[in-house]
Amino acid sequence: MFRIVLSSPKGGCGKTHLARNLAAAAAHDGYSVSTADLDPQRTLTRWARRRPQGVPGVNHYEVEWDDAEALVSPDGIDQTDILIIDTPPSIEAHPVEFKRLIAGADLILVPCRTTFDDVESAVPYLQTLRSGGARPVVVMNATKPRVNVAPEKTMLISAAELCPIEIGDRADHNRAAVRGMSLVDMVNHPGGDEIRGLWTFVRERVRLEAAPAEAEAPAANAAKKGRRNVEA
Repeated sequence: MFRIVLSSPKGGCGKTHLARNLAAAAAHDGYSVSTADLDPQRTLTRWARRRPQGVPGVNHYEVEWDDAEALVSPDGIDQTDILIIDTPPSIEAHPVEFKRLIAGADLILVPCRTTFDDVESAVPYLQTLRSGGARPVVVMNATKPRVNVAPEKTMLISAAELCPIEIGDRADHNRAAVRGMSLVDMVNHPGGDEIRGLWTFVRERVRLEAAPAEAEAPAANAAKKGRRNVEA
């Protein structure tokens, strides 16, 4: 099982947004997918509960920090191809648990909006992660067309790797989330292409093997598991 951690020092940067969209993209690609919600606001959990029939399912766990070690233990949770972990910004309250989570991750994604305030907050956080041996990747989120953010990108590149795929600021992301969906669930939506591009980057980065051709069955099973877990 490959573990992907969404983390950032700042709230509202898009951790949950990317977590649910990556989960949907991976499920559409034929992989069995789990998500885990460590954020007390439980936004990802509510999205998982809303996910409808007729789209690839996602197995979901609502997790307290005291139980976070299970997410990186070999037998902590049911095995799926991908586990995507959403974290809150207030990681300072759980330094030991967070350190274990980062150490057990195959990939750490740090979403960042394009404002100077967001970038200024992200840079020392990225430097701290790297000093601890991690290799985080920054994902520019909620980008706007024709807005020059070259200075902000330069600041980020000095601190960590910058993902080549950017996620645009689209109102349709919110409209899809209200229904427990992602833009990858929508036919021919350009926002879905961005998410699929990000998922392709993630899949290649963790060197995930291609999903089997008969992957529809695992996806269906994950959908059933997900409904049980989030309703428990």
